[in-house]
Amino acid sequence: MRGVAALSLALGLSCATTRWPDEPGVPVELSLAANVDAGDAFLSALTAARNAQGLSAPIVTPRYQPDIRTFAQDLQAGRTSAAGAQRAIETWGRTAFRRPVESWVVDCSAGQSAKLPSSLVDRPAAVVFYAAAHFRPRSQGSDQCAVLVVALTDKTELVQFDSALK
Repeated sequence: MRGVAALSLALGLSCATTRWPDEPGVPVELSLAANVDAGDAFLSALTAARNAQGLSAPIVTPRYQPDIRTFAQDLQAGRTSAAGAQRAIETWGRTAFRRPVESWVVDCSAGQSAKLPSSLVDRPAAVVFYAAAHFRPRSQGSDQCAVLVVALTDKTELVQFDSALK
């Protein structure tokens, strides 16, 4: 089942503009495991896409992962819309990192056939923070899946380690 979910996500990631209405939703009860699986599938798909272009794997630092999860929880609880969550993570990212960031709400719903945002895949280094949520806009009849993503955009985002240092 996990492999099917990963394949669905890999085939179903979308670009920056959300396809969902800008309306708060209804709360969706789902296990934490479903969100973790969707997040893992997103990271695997992003890593594979970057590797295919000869780029390094994305860098994820655990320090900020709990922070972005709070925005995903708000989306899942129906307290915000997908577009509202994107605005919130954009503001959070700029404040937390004190530098420019870019944000996306990546569609991980089954049956979607769009792809990862090229500006995320193609950047020389990708420092990302992400969290998945399952949610349901009030005007839609089924649960949706989204991965909230923030990436640093300036050239100081990658620190290289020289193993030759003594």
